[in-house]
Amino acid sequence: MTFTKTSQKFGQWADSRANTVYGLGFSSEHHLSKFAEKFQEFKEAARLAKEKSQEKMELTSTPSQESAGGDLQSPLTPESINGTDDERTPDVTQNSEPRAEPTQNALPFSHSSAISKHWEAELATLKGNNAKLTAALLESTANVKQWKQQLAAYQEEAERLHKRILLHVGNVFEKILLLQSQFSEPILNLKATDEGQMAISDLEYVFGRNF
Repeated sequence: MTFTKTSQKFGQWADSRANTVYGLGFSSEHHLSKFAEKFQEFKEAARLAKEKSQEKMELTSTPSQESAGGDLQSPLTPESINGTDDERTPDVTQNSEPRAEPTQNALPFSHSSAISKHWEAELATLKGNNAKLTAALLESTANVKQWKQQLAAYQEEAERLHKRILLHVGNVFEKILLLQSQFSEPILNLKATDEGQMAISDLEYVFGRNF
């Protein structure tokens, strides 16, 4: 078995007999170096114990000695190497640095939620403004329709008054002609005198035409 340092806080424990490689993580580089030293010490102690066991097996071949020799060849573990609870090497899960993935995933989620709320508020504002504009447009359309109706009424009233004025003017003109025909001869006689001419001038001024 061998232990190889792969980084400041991680190492590999390789067991060639089992064809297995274990990855170990430590909280600091100091703990990793201490584990490597202990590993080398116990590995050397296991080698010496194995040699002594083989020497004894050469002298005697009793089952108890073989069993004892087998006990010495038991595989090492991080707990047996460290010895105490204070110096016990934490396992890979405990010693590995806490990953920030949940926090990193939570941040984008909260950021996305904030953006979603922002756009929902913007959409609500736009809907409110659209409703106000629609109401104002409907009100303006109703006002325009009302103004058109009032304008048509004013035009109709103006046309009616214009006709009345024309009719009244026509009646007045007819009366003037009638009076002129009735008083044409007396007017000619009046022109012969100065007083008659003055009276005719007054009539022309009043009616706005020559007699």
